[in-house]
Formats: sequence, structure tokens, C-alpha cells
Amino acid sequence: MKIGVIGPEITVNVVRRVAERELPDIQFLYHCSDFYEQSGDMAAELQADREVDGLLFTGPTNYAYARNRVTPTIPWSFLPHNRTSVLQAFLEAMTLYRSDLKAISVDRYEPDLLNRVLESAGIHGAEIHRAPFDFEDPAFEKKLLDFHRDCYLRGEVSVCFTSMQHILDPLRAEGIPCVRIYPSDEAVQEQVHHLQILDLSARENQGKLAVIAINFNYFFDDEHDLFLREWEKVRYQNEFKERVYALAQRMEAAVFGDGLDHYFIVTTRTMLMNVFLKDKEYCRLLQYGQRSPEYQIWLGIGIGNSMLEAKSRAHMALNHAVADRSGSSYLVENEQQVAEPLEYDGLPPAEQARAFFAKKLQMGTDTLEKLQRVLRQYGDTMTSEELAQRLNITPRSVNRIIARLEEEGYVTIVGKRSTGKGRPARVMKLVLPDIPSEEETSGPDGL
Repeated sequence: MKIGVIGPEITVNVVRRVAERELPDIQFLYHCSDFYEQSGDMAAELQADREVDGLLFTGPTNYAYARNRVTPTIPWSFLPHNRTSVLQAFLEAMTLYRSDLKAISVDRYEPDLLNRVLESAGIHGAEIHRAPFDFEDPAFEKKLLDFHRDCYLRGEVSVCFTSMQHILDPLRAEGIPCVRIYPSDEAVQEQVHHLQILDLSARENQGKLAVIAINFNYFFDDEHDLFLREWEKVRYQNEFKERVYALAQRMEAAVFGDGLDHYFIVTTRTMLMNVFLKDKEYCRLLQYGQRSPEYQIWLGIGIGNSMLEAKSRAHMALNHAVADRSGSSYLVENEQQVAEPLEYDGLPPAEQARAFFAKKLQMGTDTLEKLQRVLRQYGDTMTSEELAQRLNITPRSVNRIIARLEEEGYVTIVGKRSTGKGRPARVMKLVLPDIPSEEETSGPDGL
């Protein structure tokens, strides 16, 4: 598939970076515009020349300019601002300007999204000053610039947020705190795959379509620092997304998300049968999703003559999987809507042992795997500070891990070491049971 990307150069480069790293099998044509009004002409030219199979706009404003001027004959989409991109901008504002985010000005972002991100970080009752202007207003960008400037100079906000370089540059030049919200990497991938789905659905020679519905869930409430906890959640979500996107790439499929923990892979029935089922890709995905008692995953597969039919049947199969507490996944293909369970034997014995031991220590299997890797690389004797550095976690988190290991008898204090400041640090010897690591149990094709 060939996709045309239209927008300001700085955000086009965001798409370019993600495309080169994550989407090597898709061709892109990049068209940079200094002004949003140019988007419609660029879209019309690409449509007339039939150069691309779909169009991706880097933001809702240039999409709106093109939508109001051109009748689409190919799939269109634009990059939204999601939870990750907003959270990144908020953290940048706190770092650069030491803002408490209690009062901010924004362009036209959804207040519900902003409030959810703020509240998840423990910031309640923030004042959000939202620009009232529409992109069709005369002198739209000048009005936005005046709006942010006035909000700050009147002392109503501590920082301004925008998606436009024409707003960011002059405000910063005047010494007004301003942060630009960029599309996140996953938003780029999701919209590209969404265009693939639209293109796939429009073709008449694809035969039957298959939709794989995936629901992934986990529990993570150990970290008391709310911002750290939110970043941990984002990290877990992104880890699973990487697995789903990698799987879709192997299947030459499209994937898109519905919320933070729900994904759909759209492919053909032939690819579903020959790769996802015959090659046991679904087993690898289930094993990864169930690698710890705190992780849960459900799969539902639907097959139909159209994407709507296939997706409806995938929803039905997913509902069967969620209702069936045995962990089975289901497939619905026929008109009688009969859900058939897929064969799955669960985690291999070694992974079951690792999951059991991780649960006993009240840690995730990823953390256990990191701990095993550190002990193999650095030896079993170290201080708590050294362990925190090697695991790349906070001292508070590593102290919780050490406390659990001590309770279970896996830690022995063998001495003390002076660091020149404060009390001497305890030197520990950590000896874990002989449980195979993930590296030792997964094959070359394992997830």
C-alpha cells in the first residue's frame, strides 16, 4: 500500500521516523505544507494523479481544510492526540517550566481527555482554558496566538499547550512557557493500519475477511507515585502493542486499537488459517499475555464476507472467551454463529514454574526475568543501590523486592560496604531457585 502524508514539516518528520522504524513494508509519499490551507490542494492533486491508495493528515486542522474542499475518492485519516502524547507534553511542561498544571491554556483538545490524564496523575480540579475559535475563523492562527498570550499575561495560566509550530515559536520568543503536543508513535501506527483496513475492505479480490479481536488486561497498583504508575501502565501497553503489531506484520495484516486494551487484526481467511492458526501464532500470543498471574488475555476470531460481518463474529467469539473462565479462545465462521474453541494447552511447565515463583514473590515475570539476568551478568553479591541501578528501577521499588526475597529466605547479608557518605550499605547475596529464564525456554521464533 502507498500512503500520502500531508502536514507541516515537523510533524511529517514524526511520521517519517515511525514509518522508517516500524512500517518498512508500506510506501509513503511526504508532502509538507507551511500553511494548513494548502492541505486541500495537495490532497486534490494526489487524488487526481492516483499516486497513493490512502491519505494521512498529521492533524485534525489540515484534515478539516482538505475535507471541506475535496471529495475523497480514497481512504482518509488524521493523527489524533491521545493519552500518551498528552502525558508526554504534561511531563515536558513540569520539567521545563516547573508547572503544577493547575491552570493551562490549550488549542482545541478534548477537555475530557486532558482531565483524565491530569486526574490519573493526581491533579484534580485543574482550570483548562480552551480556545473558542474554529479553524474556519478569519485569522485563525493569530486569534490562537493572542488567546494564549492573553491567558498567560493576565496570570490565568502557568503554561500553554499547542499543536502548531506557528503558535509555539512566537510564544517562546516572548518568554511565554509553551509546549507542543506531538502525535505519539502508536497513534501513527494505528492510523496507518486503519487506512490499510479501509483499503483491504474496498478490494473485491480478497475473498473472505478475518478479524481477530484481542482483549488484554493487567493489574498494576504497587507503585504509590502516580506519575510513575501511569508511565508503567503506558510501558506495559506499549509492550503488548509491539507484540500485536509484529504479529500483524508477519500476517501482512492491518491492526488498530479500540481503547487502551482492545485490538483488532484484520486479514484474509487464508492468512488466518496458514499463519495465525496453523503456525500456532495464537499460542505464542496467549503465552505472552498470560506470562504472569496479573496478566490476562482473551482472543475471539470472526470470519465473514465483509469486514462488518467478520468483526461482528469476532466480537461474539471474544464474548465467549471472556465468559469461559478456562482461558479458551473461540472462532465464529458460519451463519449459525457457533463458537468453536481453539486448542491451547496453556503455558509450558517452565513458564508455569516461573509464573508461580513470580506470584509467590509478588512481582511480575518481567521483573523476575530482569533479576535473573542481573544475577547472571553481575554475580549474586551486591548492595541494594547497585541492584536498583542494574534493574533500572527506583530504590523504593528495589527495597520492596528485597524485603519479599528476605521473607522467603533468598537473601543473606554477607557484610557492609562504606560509600563515604552516611551509613555503610549492606552487601547481600541473592540465591534464587533454579528456574529456567525466558531466554532459555523460548525458541528462535518465540514471542
